[in-house]
Amino acid sequence: MTLRQRNSQIVRRSREQGFILPLTLWVIAAIGLAVVAVNTWVSQAVENARVLKEQADRELAIANIRNELVFAIGARPVTYRGLEVGRQLDKVDRNDATAMMAAEYRSDRFIKFDGRPYLLESEPDYVLRIYDSRGLLNLNAIAAPNVRRMLGLFNVSEADRNQLVDALEDYVDRDDLTRVSGAEDRDYTRLGLSPAANAWLVTPYEAQYVMGWDRLSELWKRDLQTPLMTTCMGTGLNPNTAGREVLISSINGLMEENVATILERREKRPFRNAREFAAASQSLVREEPFFFTFAPGQCLIVEITHQPSHTRTRFSLTIESFNVKTKPWQVDYAFRIPSEPTPLDREPAPEEVFPAPVTLDAIQHADTEIGGTRPPGALDPQPLDDSP
Repeated sequence: MTLRQRNSQIVRRSREQGFILPLTLWVIAAIGLAVVAVNTWVSQAVENARVLKEQADRELAIANIRNELVFAIGARPVTYRGLEVGRQLDKVDRNDATAMMAAEYRSDRFIKFDGRPYLLESEPDYVLRIYDSRGLLNLNAIAAPNVRRMLGLFNVSEADRNQLVDALEDYVDRDDLTRVSGAEDRDYTRLGLSPAANAWLVTPYEAQYVMGWDRLSELWKRDLQTPLMTTCMGTGLNPNTAGREVLISSINGLMEENVATILERREKRPFRNAREFAAASQSLVREEPFFFTFAPGQCLIVEITHQPSHTRTRFSLTIESFNVKTKPWQVDYAFRIPSEPTPLDREPAPEEVFPAPVTLDAIQHADTEIGGTRPPGALDPQPLDDSP
């Protein structure tokens, strides 16, 4: 082999070795990237599985809480005070119709339907709030003066109030006639909007499709914080569950100081009739026979808060007490409210606990026994002087 051939062979081997080294490095890098990609994918899959499991657990817990609430309302009496969940003090002969009609079914503990928070005995991570629909402004049973006063509380001008009320009435009525400041299908079509439903609202938030109502940002923001409006099928005002805005909107001439007196009075002893309410509010009450009602309606707005995640779920629950065989209850609508890590406006006190079905069942059995004692785990009494 000549010197030139030897040098050529050496050069060729050097080139081959120089090619193999980068190729090896590239293969190692590719394997490393593949490992990183697989690791990232596995991590994301694990995280997604964890999130899905948490969501599934929350959905299951909410369904259980809803069922517990339906059970409680079906098993315990509902009075002007709320849901009676304690030992019954008023023993009634169920074979005596007159006695059953006259009985108050008061017990030593009750759950109020004014939106106050209750910790759940069965689900400690959740807080339950129940709002009586009769304590909210009903957008289907439109009372124009009440709606105008409500809008006035959110600094809506008088001219805009008239237009908004007329537009709402045109949206839900069944005809095509347009009120003075209202709007019908042709007006919505002209502006490129969805036509009027000409039917009752399914949820309060459907009112945002009514011409002009989508601009009421402060009203909708306030309603998301605490329900102000409802679309439940029912009428009447319950002063025991209505909040400040609803009281002022529903009762003409009611002043702020009167509202404060009402809230303080019903905290000590709920109102039983219009006479007690008139005395506390120092105002004239309407003489309409079905305006005031001092017991919760069959429709409730329920809000469940998952405390660790601050996730809130709100739904409308209707209890069909006279239709127990075919449709005892139904969820009218439900939606999730974006989480807001803000403290509750009133932290649940330790004794404010919504009892689990097993506790209610134990109380029910003990209450039917003559001389029965309080069962283990039963709630402590919540005394209340209901004397006039």
